[in-house]
Amino acid sequence: MSQRDELEDQGELAIPQVAQSEHDLLMLARALVAGPDSRDDIWSLLCATRQVAPKIGPTCANLLEDTLRQVWRSLWQRGGTQPRASYPLDGRGPVRGRLWERYQPVELAFSSATLQLLRWLVQTPFAAPASTYAKLPATKLTVGDQVMVYFALDAARATPALQAIAAQPFVQAAPLAWLGFATYLAAGEHGVPAFDSLTEGAGPIVIEALSGELARRWQASELAKRSITNPAELIELGEAQDAVLTGWFDACDRSRRRDLAGFVLDAIAPLIEREVSPSPLELEPGAPLSVRARARTSAGSLLRAVTRWHAWDQQHRGVRFIDDDYAVAQLLLARFERIGSAGIARVNGWLADLASLAPLPPSDTVSSSEGNRIS
Repeated sequence: MSQRDELEDQGELAIPQVAQSEHDLLMLARALVAGPDSRDDIWSLLCATRQVAPKIGPTCANLLEDTLRQVWRSLWQRGGTQPRASYPLDGRGPVRGRLWERYQPVELAFSSATLQLLRWLVQTPFAAPASTYAKLPATKLTVGDQVMVYFALDAARATPALQAIAAQPFVQAAPLAWLGFATYLAAGEHGVPAFDSLTEGAGPIVIEALSGELARRWQASELAKRSITNPAELIELGEAQDAVLTGWFDACDRSRRRDLAGFVLDAIAPLIEREVSPSPLELEPGAPLSVRARARTSAGSLLRAVTRWHAWDQQHRGVRFIDDDYAVAQLLLARFERIGSAGIARVNGWLADLASLAPLPPSDTVSSSEGNRIS
């Protein structure tokens, strides 16, 4: 039995003592992990700039480990409690139930990169001009590190710190950040990373837990395209989204986990049902026609991903009852049912309209307040 356990049994465990900078680091880590349930003012935490020593003490390290152990719980609360079906490749075939019932326990590993991220967040003066920020260099990230990056972006989404965090090479190197926040990472100098780390090990569990959030973020991005007037902005966003979705679909294909791309269908289905296309309502008339045409085409990134899902759907229909992948194919066919032939016809019509040099006047105009209610 350790000394800590002995003190706990005797009721003599003292309150852990850490340096003030370590306290700030731990408070920030706990706020990120708690996510929507956190009662902390994330902007106040980010503005409480304090220098952190190159190394943290053993007490702080133990408390940080305790905090990171709660990440799985946070993911369950974000979407892991909803019963659904998936097919983890462990010989069991399609499995139905809650997330912890569909997967065997898997370790969510963290590296020193998580501490590097937290230290940078504590030390950066987000209330000061962005030119004063130190860069957070890219490094190799585990899936656990990527989750913490995602949590940091999610926590900062309503603060001025979001753009500064999204611009860091460290964050740009996290595939999960691109899946959830491509809208904000699009202006980065670095390309989209490979997504294979998210289709193996703990990655699929994380993706399934966040599937609902990912769908809502992509849907919100589609609605936002309607109000973009700057063609260059729309081109930049569309090209980034195309790269993300192409890379993600390729990774899902390689790992035989096409179900992990299901959030794309959840994102587009309500828009199809309400006949709300991502077509920009008005682009700057002073821009060259070729630039405006390219911008309109760029707006169809999510629609192009749906057409790829449709190609998959045609393949799944050809799987016979006697084939080994029949059960998986049936699961994927059911996943696409909400879109169906009518939905794919609508998507193809929108893509044709976006490619047209003389688009038809939009008949699906909705107010911003109405659009926010689409779900």
